[in-house]
Amino acid sequence: MPIVLKINDVDRSSWVDWKSFEKVEVLTKETDRLQFEIRKIGARTAPALGDKITVLYGASKIFEGVVVEVLEEIRGGILIGWQIKCKDWTHTLDKKLVIKSYTNQTAAAIISDIITTYCPGFTTNNVVAPVNVASIKFNYEFVSKCLQQLSDLLDYDWYVDYDKDIHFFSEEQNTAPFNLDDTSGNYKFGSLEINKNILQIKNTIYIRGGEYKGNLETFIWSADGQQITFDLPYSLDEITVKKGGVTQSIGTDFVTDPNLVDCLYNFNEKQIKFRSDNKPGSGVAVEISGKPWIPVIAKISDWESIASYGEYEFAIIDKSIKTKDEAKNRGKAALRKFGETVWEASFRTNKVGLRTGQKIRVQSDIRGIDKWFMVNRVISRTRKSDEFEYEIFLIASGNVTFIDMMTGLLEKDKKNIVIAANEILDKIETIEDSVSIAESVSRYGVKNVLESASIGESIQMTLKTPPFKWMPDAVNPAKWNLFEWY
Repeated sequence: MPIVLKINDVDRSSWVDWKSFEKVEVLTKETDRLQFEIRKIGARTAPALGDKITVLYGASKIFEGVVVEVLEEIRGGILIGWQIKCKDWTHTLDKKLVIKSYTNQTAAAIISDIITTYCPGFTTNNVVAPVNVASIKFNYEFVSKCLQQLSDLLDYDWYVDYDKDIHFFSEEQNTAPFNLDDTSGNYKFGSLEINKNILQIKNTIYIRGGEYKGNLETFIWSADGQQITFDLPYSLDEITVKKGGVTQSIGTDFVTDPNLVDCLYNFNEKQIKFRSDNKPGSGVAVEISGKPWIPVIAKISDWESIASYGEYEFAIIDKSIKTKDEAKNRGKAALRKFGETVWEASFRTNKVGLRTGQKIRVQSDIRGIDKWFMVNRVISRTRKSDEFEYEIFLIASGNVTFIDMMTGLLEKDKKNIVIAANEILDKIETIEDSVSIAESVSRYGVKNVLESASIGESIQMTLKTPPFKWMPDAVNPAKWNLFEWY
């Protein structure tokens, strides 16, 4: 089948030096890239930045995006051609920043609203995510980062196809058109390489989020007659102050004239300050009430992974996390990705149909392996103008890429948090459990028999202080987590 390359919908296949053609398709967090060269012959010209590039292989569209870079090639003072670099539609997906919060909505509804509001021309026909999200907030985030945060939270994956449609899906639902074994010939024999390591394993996750407003609290002191400053354990909202049962007027420290009010409140320093001529007398009760701003902080561990490899701790610090449920779900998603060893594999093939996000089974008696991997990178190179060779990269668990590290550095200021010395930790432990049940029924004669059975399971354990509580997983209700409360 001939390969067709169009610039702004005009066929320019004859302009392309096909030996230079290379397409790199990657999973979610990076954009697909295409590069090729055009030789300066006759009236040929380079495409302009932002021009649309479309590549067809037979009837299938295998790339569409925009030109993002044009490099001139000059030899001996003569222009001999151009190297063209392109990115897929993810490049234009991130033109706008998302400033929005969502509560008790499905991931599908959140994505639909984001795309409708910020990305005209894009669609969500392939978003399959009925899972409810308790709350999530985006503060000046690129659209691709919003999708990535949702996928991290739910353990899903996503990409933008070449028709500007968003695909958001569970890994379990997207399988490859073929698998790999020792005899099928689905890959070039000898090209399959498999690597296993624990370099990025993480099985105990600390999550430190932002702050949430708690319930009304009251703090009471017995004044000593000299004290004019009262330190609070939290910053308070909706604050009231009483001295000897009498409500005091409150101003803002360093803003309000202290002579106009009874006391001043410093939100950042967590202090109430009385004027020296209004200080409480010895033994007088000072009562301060308000709703505290409480830091979101939790710890979640995977004991099965810890038993296998030892404990590897990691911290996620992100002030955009505003509730305990968000912290727990973020931690559990990280454990699902990084709680096991990293398996990586690669191979070469001429068979078409593989794309990033697909699950593919690798079964090899020679290597003693039978494991499911995910396709996370596809490099397509042309041997000639009508034939591709593909280099496929696989991964079987989470991996941190250079893009992850750079994104983390760029977003560092958004997620910076001051950690107090007296913060309280919410500990969550995960325990996997499964039950297998079989039943056989024998019937004699022709009499109809109605039979019913009920099944229950009782879990017993020795509790210690503080107490434990079993609760269903927010993402996977079939799984239960053991919560330890302080």
